Amino acid sequence: MPRTLSLHEITDLLETDDSIEASAIVIQPPENATAPVSDEESGDEEGGTINNLPGSLLHTAAYLIQDGSDAESDSDDPSYAPKDDSPDEVPSTSSVQQPPPSRRRKMTKIVCKWKKADLTVQPVAGRVTAPPNDFFTEMRTPTEILELFLDDEVIELIVKYSNLYADSKGVHLGLTSSEFKCFLGIIFLSGYVSVPRRRMFWEQRTDVHNVLVSAAMRRDRFETIFSNLHVADNADLDPVDKFSKLRPLISKLNERCMKFVPNETYFSFDEFMVPYFGRHGCKQFIRGKPIRFGYKFWCGATCLGYICWFQPYQGKNPNTKHEEYGVGASLVLQFSEALTEAHPGRYHFVFNNFFTSIALLDKLSSMGHQATGTVRKDHIDKVPLESDVALKKKERGTFDYRIDGKGNIVCRWNDNSVVTVASSGAGIHPLCLVSRYSQKLKKKIQVQQPNMIKVYNQFMGGVDRADENIDKYRASIRGKKWYSSPLLFCFELVLQNAWQLHKTYDEKPVDFLEFRRRVVCHYLETHGHPPEPGQKGRPQKRNIDSRYDGINHVIVKQGKQTRCAECHKNTTFRCEKCDVALHVKCSVEYHTE
Repeated sequence: MPRTLSLHEITDLLETDDSIEASAIVIQPPENATAPVSDEESGDEEGGTINNLPGSLLHTAAYLIQDGSDAESDSDDPSYAPKDDSPDEVPSTSSVQQPPPSRRRKMTKIVCKWKKADLTVQPVAGRVTAPPNDFFTEMRTPTEILELFLDDEVIELIVKYSNLYADSKGVHLGLTSSEFKCFLGIIFLSGYVSVPRRRMFWEQRTDVHNVLVSAAMRRDRFETIFSNLHVADNADLDPVDKFSKLRPLISKLNERCMKFVPNETYFSFDEFMVPYFGRHGCKQFIRGKPIRFGYKFWCGATCLGYICWFQPYQGKNPNTKHEEYGVGASLVLQFSEALTEAHPGRYHFVFNNFFTSIALLDKLSSMGHQATGTVRKDHIDKVPLESDVALKKKERGTFDYRIDGKGNIVCRWNDNSVVTVASSGAGIHPLCLVSRYSQKLKKKIQVQQPNMIKVYNQFMGGVDRADENIDKYRASIRGKKWYSSPLLFCFELVLQNAWQLHKTYDEKPVDFLEFRRRVVCHYLETHGHPPEPGQKGRPQKRNIDSRYDGINHVIVKQGKQTRCAECHKNTTFRCEKCDVALHVKCSVEYHTE
């Protein structure tokens, strides 16, 4: 029996042989159709075009229905109109109406003409107008820079909806802006002072007691605020938007992040994972990532890590713009539109192979922008480049390239592995030399590198840098609700952005840890509310092991009478090591197990 062809082989056959005419292609279900994990990074699984299909569909069995076959007809085509003089029509004597004959249709294909030439294009100039720097002439403290993002409008939004949610449960929260800043200071402090349980911040035991936290806010008050924290009205949520509980805050933070974007020309676009281990329809699993489980956020950033725009991933969204370009490309176009609307100009975008396609490069070029990105083999429209196998056999640094008539260049370069990059703003020249370790020669050698590879490596890591900064001191306090992780991520993101602005405009910048500590100390010392006199918590447990060790238990005089820990009568003596009131006569019994 003849071998069954795959969908990839059938599409190749149709593109290379014009004599074959077909009316339809029938695709069998892929092997992983019922698997719990599908091709996450292989393209849009919920739509897209034939040029952007996951690998499971490209390798599945398919059947070609040629024109004139009885398997499918054009009777459902509203544009079909049979002719009376058709020689294929035979008068029927049956009362059953015969289906009209199939019409011969030839599949159209777009052929790109590629030639071996370098791309000559002038780099874009970035934004038209320079950013206003007047808001940094007086604002020098870390807290003032942070409050460019968490301003009064954003704080009032959180306070309003948190009180509204608490009232709906019959709880009088009475949260104020000052108290929320104190609460936020404790959240930020938990990023670099981590304890296994958040209640340990308020314990009186000397190994974990935190004077700054316990003096700023009571433990139960912190728990009440955290359990009622909201940024949207639950009675007015969009049923289509899975992140509608966070959408008001995300929209406002996007406006402020875009407003204070540094004057840059190159912007990278990539994904950002927020860890989450609970159950939710938007939780993702990506094999091989540092954070495998969690929410995925799409982020646009500068090369140093300032995040300008971010959106959570929630699968297919009917409100998505440019969905005809695919999921990845549509997000890049949304980011470019938001950036151009806030700061008119022409920019250069860099992204990885999940987003790159020739159609996206053409679309960005029509908008006046340039782009560079790694690209997959099935996204480059049959560019006649040397194969990966052939390049791998040649010496390191060998490359092959082609350019089309629209100003796009594709280059395949042999490094540790073969990488393919497409660009509309950077060409092959000027070539540069990079240092690589040769396993054969046991020393470092110089390898040629095309300019477009250099541009990609130089400007691609912005989102990864922001991820690294946030992950260093990520808040250790976590909530049980599904939106706690992305909500705290929003606060971490603007704190990291504030530090990026501090580094950009301050003459003597501090590192991220010192920046974070100064914000925490200001919020807890300025907006903290010490407990009222007379209010005491439950007595804390003493260290049992040191109580019975029999070493250095000295009974000393104290200034006031307190109850003895053994007989519970008043005494003016205490054990200096155990820090408990104790009679001299009760000392032996108390320190004996």
